[in-house]
Amino acid sequence: MVTWIDGTDFARYALVPEGLLSSWEGTEADDVIGAYVSGFRLAGRDVLTLGAEPLAVAWLGEHLTFARWCYAEDDAGLLPAVRAAMADDGWEDVLRVELGGRYVLTDAFYEGDRILGCLGDGRERVEAVRVELPVRRYRVQSLVVEPDPDTQFMLERLLPE
Repeated sequence: MVTWIDGTDFARYALVPEGLLSSWEGTEADDVIGAYVSGFRLAGRDVLTLGAEPLAVAWLGEHLTFARWCYAEDDAGLLPAVRAAMADDGWEDVLRVELGGRYVLTDAFYEGDRILGCLGDGRERVEAVRVELPVRRYRVQSLVVEPDPDTQFMLERLLPE
């Protein structure tokens, strides 16, 4: 089962280090709002952002991959498409980031208190997902997959270096 963060009004998500949430104001990613994938430094840590369109997003930890729902009737074809895409040579390098530890993937506009309040609260609509990563440098790569003519997902994977 895939857990989706169902859209963002501001067309950007951030992978925020959990330790920085208490001071997160929701404006830190303003400079990268138009980029599909970007990153910036905050308090000595890299923050990864996914943006440009208000698409639902999911974290697929087994594949170290973020999936964004472009169009589809359902997400039944996502995991087989992701598994098949891992060996695809069409992945495009986007940037390199240093990540590691506990993070929260959420709407970049939300303030830290709101993010902390919606983690694990059992509500039906998911607004934040925890992500744990081994400490290392990652190459971020993008690929669009179309499991069938009526389905498209945008993928961003973290490839350990």
